[in-house]
Amino acid sequence: METLAINISPSFEIKDDRFNSNQIAESHLLIEVSRDRFRFAVYHSEHDVIMWLEDYHVFSLLTENQLLKSLKTIFQQHNFLSANYWKTIRLTVNANNFTLIPDEYYEADEATKYLNFAAGKNLSDREQIFDFKHSRFGVVSVFGVQKELIGWFREMYPARKITPVPVLGSLIEGIVQDRNNNGLHLYFEDNHISIIYFKDAKLHFCNRFHFRTSQDMVYHVLFVMNELSLQTEMPVTFYGEITSFSEGYIQLSESLKNIKFALNPIKLRFSQYFDDLPEHRYYTLFSSYHLY
Repeated sequence: METLAINISPSFEIKDDRFNSNQIAESHLLIEVSRDRFRFAVYHSEHDVIMWLEDYHVFSLLTENQLLKSLKTIFQQHNFLSANYWKTIRLTVNANNFTLIPDEYYEADEATKYLNFAAGKNLSDREQIFDFKHSRFGVVSVFGVQKELIGWFREMYPARKITPVPVLGSLIEGIVQDRNNNGLHLYFEDNHISIIYFKDAKLHFCNRFHFRTSQDMVYHVLFVMNELSLQTEMPVTFYGEITSFSEGYIQLSESLKNIKFALNPIKLRFSQYFDDLPEHRYYTLFSSYHLY
């Protein structure tokens, strides 16, 4: 029988020792969840800075509910995560199934049909369908979240409204907030890459691709660029799980001539403890501050 480890520790963390549980009522909790990752940050409104970050890797391949089991363990062991008096709580979810629908054609009653069509199959009844409107672009993101997961978060924080937003929604809105909405933007996960393209400050393309090898990933990027008639000299910004010494970066840099890593959202301030942070990795988490 599969059992959880007694203790689950963060793989990466930054902690400002000025923060303590007495400051929770003046703090915003930012949470990001994906199939095999859980991370959160704390933004303290009085100090006006991000003061805390914890990042957990969850091995969830054996059973699909392993993530929820691991989350329950993390919350039980944590000193303040379960507190129910945060100023606000932002929850972003890296949904496996999502699609973008032009606002003029979107009908909320048809959301399930849109998502089933995009997925190429009927989704499990264990998924709850949500939408998130990108008002600047006139499109609606439709995405699915495991019912048990969202139900658990709402049970954990009954005093706060918990409305999930897709991670790519946070990324797009963050890019707009930073007025960086031109060129190509690549968001990397362990086995997925999301490709977003802005032209004249308007969203022209957004899709997510699965890959097994870095060669597959490079193919997806170059194929999309070719279909969109994009030049390899155009600016390309990297986000997420990639480094300058990774195989994927090395291979992409052979074709792309104008690569840069994303920096922290410009409208947020950070504790001095964050000076050595790999900024591009947590851009979506921090950008979620602007969502509600």
